Amino acid sequence: MPKFEAMSVFWQTTCMVLVTMLAADALTALFYSIFFSDRFLLDILLCSIIVAVLGYPLGFFFLGQNVKLRKLTQELDRVARFDDLTGLYNRRTFFHECETGRADQAAGAFLYADADHFKQLNDRFGHMAGDAVLSRLGAAIASCIREGDLAARLGGEEFGIFLIDADLPMALVIAERIRRKSAHIRVGGDENDFKATVSIGIAVREPGQPLEDLMARADENLYAAKQQGRDRVVSNASRVNAA
Repeated sequence: MPKFEAMSVFWQTTCMVLVTMLAADALTALFYSIFFSDRFLLDILLCSIIVAVLGYPLGFFFLGQNVKLRKLTQELDRVARFDDLTGLYNRRTFFHECETGRADQAAGAFLYADADHFKQLNDRFGHMAGDAVLSRLGAAIASCIREGDLAARLGGEEFGIFLIDADLPMALVIAERIRRKSAHIRVGGDENDFKATVSIGIAVREPGQPLEDLMARADENLYAAKQQGRDRVVSNASRVNAA
């Protein structure tokens, strides 16, 4: 079945018409073997022509509609699950995956990332430029995390990343990778261009810790990163060392 669905509508229709034609010819042959044999070959030919003439356009139409419906279903699923601007999970899908998927109660680290001075960017260059920066930030995050990790745009310029089974050293490596890659995003083309940076707060999950508590700790570290000058990664350990 998957091989059939992978075919074009033309070849799907051709296969169905051929199968229908063979079935019709077999029934015609059975009928003639029971009742009479005159005009056998002629009626077999006529039966095949009728099936081809009527079946091909009908089959092509209905199979074409099926392909369109399947594509529409896939698009609706994509819109329902992903953020259209960044290509990352949307907020609802992210929390659903965290609470019901592999991330539920799994060890790991949560990264709370926020674009720095985003309001100034929108005020200075316009919302289209802001959207372009968010799109590129989403691409930067997606390119830095590992397969199986979860990343989402939680709203506005905020991003959430859950690194499954990651300890603090691994989380710091990935967070720094995201921060450095984001720093290459520029808006404007002169010496007064805008440099897109992100601040990131990290929290490592303790055994049995609810997701809400984990995110709250990461949010505290994100706030600390903002207070310390932005464009940096802050964890509980770095806050202790700074103190």
